[in-house]
Amino acid sequence: SGEFMASIETARDLASREGWLSLMPAPFRQAVLERCVLQRFAAGSGIYAVGDPPGGIYGLVSGSVRVTIAPGDEGPFFAHLMQPGIWIGEGPALSGLPRLVGLSAGRDSEVLHLPRAAIHAIGEAKPAAWRCIGALPLPNTQMAIGVVNDLMIRDDAKRFIATLLRLGSCRLAQPVRTPPIAVDASQEELATMANLARTTVSALLKRLAASGLVALDYRRTVILQPDRLRAMLG
Repeated sequence: SGEFMASIETARDLASREGWLSLMPAPFRQAVLERCVLQRFAAGSGIYAVGDPPGGIYGLVSGSVRVTIAPGDEGPFFAHLMQPGIWIGEGPALSGLPRLVGLSAGRDSEVLHLPRAAIHAIGEAKPAAWRCIGALPLPNTQMAIGVVNDLMIRDDAKRFIATLLRLGSCRLAQPVRTPPIAVDASQEELATMANLARTTVSALLKRLAASGLVALDYRRTVILQPDRLRAMLG
């Protein structure tokens, strides 16, 4: 696909500029990147499923990743969309327990995969590296807290805008990537994630599109003005 990147060098560059790895010391960053494998997933294909055995971590460098959850005996449900720069899979990679969530490609996507054995090899070679590895869960924990916070917003329009911004990874601040930012989710899926009726979401999206804040596409909403959307939450 034309959306795939040209080389692992491009992928390594993005991972060095955005997200967890960009905040780590250069020697650790280098140790991770040289052990990562670039993997490509076509739109809709699975990366791993809820309950799968533990494995490595995945850093998204292009496309998007749909996160599914299966609480209790129900699901799986589409719960969140990951944008480039995010790393996921750290819980089972560190604990050795089965996968808690499922991942699939929201569109043609590329990830840097760091196998579980490589994570432990980096930590054993330099024990101080465990501090960097231990910082892995923080962004996803912050995101999960943000989900709870956003779902407690009483105003329907504000709750929807907050959800849309979170799915575009620009809820609190502008990411390294410049807009437009595509959110690969249908209006029905957006309605579920914002705890709203689909008709309400459809009306809100039409209003935002008429104001030039978003553009509407098939099973996709494109965020054009994240700063102006964030200002509406004040």
